[in-house]
Amino acid sequence: MANNSKEDILRMVESYKKPPNKLRSMQEISARYMQMLDAYKKICFKSGDEFREQKVAVHAEIKTLGWVLGKPDKDIIKDITDNSNRVIFPGQFMK
Repeated sequence: MANNSKEDILRMVESYKKPPNKLRSMQEISARYMQMLDAYKKICFKSGDEFREQKVAVHAEIKTLGWVLGKPDKDIIKDITDNSNRVIFPGQFMK
């Protein structure tokens, strides 16, 4: 801290007043959830190992956003499956 100039210290204080990560509203989270489902659909129709990591990352983000929205795991998995190219068998999502 002793090596920082006055300007550096003032910039640091300003950055703490306006943090880059702000809390999101439920509408923003819901919109992001829908965006990620659309991105997942696009990734699922691409083939190759180079998309596997991207698919796993998007899947994890969808699950996390679903939990933040208060959705049960069953509904999140159903949304993910509906937006993939995976075959759905009769009775797979029965209550």
